[in-house]
Amino acid sequence: MIQLVNVKELIANDQANTGSTSAPIVLPYYTPNDEYDRTLVFESRFESGNLAMAFKLSDAEYNLVLSNDINTKGHTQWFFYRVSNTTKGMTVKFNLLNHTKPDSLFNFGMKVLVYSEKLNKAEGLGWHRDGHDIAYYQNSYKKVTLLIE
Repeated sequence: MIQLVNVKELIANDQANTGSTSAPIVLPYYTPNDEYDRTLVFESRFESGNLAMAFKLSDAEYNLVLSNDINTKGHTQWFFYRVSNTTKGMTVKFNLLNHTKPDSLFNFGMKVLVYSEKLNKAEGLGWHRDGHDIAYYQNSYKKVTLLIE
């Protein structure tokens, strides 16, 4: 079972309990239970990271919701996040639910830009295009714009 954590609440409680005003250590949203737990760990709390939520459908499929681009009315034109707890040879499907452009270069052969620390260390390979069976299409999820007065 995946446990959701309210990070803002965790930080506030940590600061209240320790009396500290400095930034606390923030743990990942999910920590694998043991070496057999194949749940991927997603992270985007870094500059330009924009993954808001990841929902596990199975060990091989995840629904992802992106944060809206800054200074837009709810648009998402790109994605940037880190994935760990992977296994060599593992194939995973990522469904970007709120990436709602009418078409994409992914439908014309463009691949996702990826970076692997292990490949970089072993082969000196840095950022490169990779992935297979990449498809893009609009879905039934509608963009919601909140007006705050």
